[in-house]
Amino acid sequence: MFVDFPGETVSIYDRETETVVMEAQIFVSVLGASHYIYTEELPSQQLVPWVNAHAHAFALYGGCPEIAVVDNLPAGVSKAHRYEPIVNESYLDMAAHFGVAVIPARPYASEAVERSVAGRAAPGGGRGVRDRDR
Repeated sequence: MFVDFPGETVSIYDRETETVVMEAQIFVSVLGASHYIYTEELPSQQLVPWVNAHAHAFALYGGCPEIAVVDNLPAGVSKAHRYEPIVNESYLDMAAHFGVAVIPARPYASEAVERSVAGRAAPGGGRGVRDRDR
């Protein structure tokens, strides 16, 4: 499973006042072989929403992958390094709970991973996209 935030944000509006409530970050999870996608709008790229989004993705998939390849964002990787990255301890605890190994993407490979994920992450347009509020 590949996980990342592709970079774009989505404006979330209040239906009554028609004003922007927040600029949501888009969490994207893609299963490597099937290209099955899970996306979720999150308030930030912080650790708690990041971990919760993983749990929601696992629930949608009906199980957990053996490996999660994570881009080098701070919620997942405390220190990016080409050979010995340091994964966030709380993120590792979540992964251990679900029995998932975490492999950080190599810093120079991140651009290719982001292009791959971003190409499939059109909000509301990907296969397997689930709106959690409906």
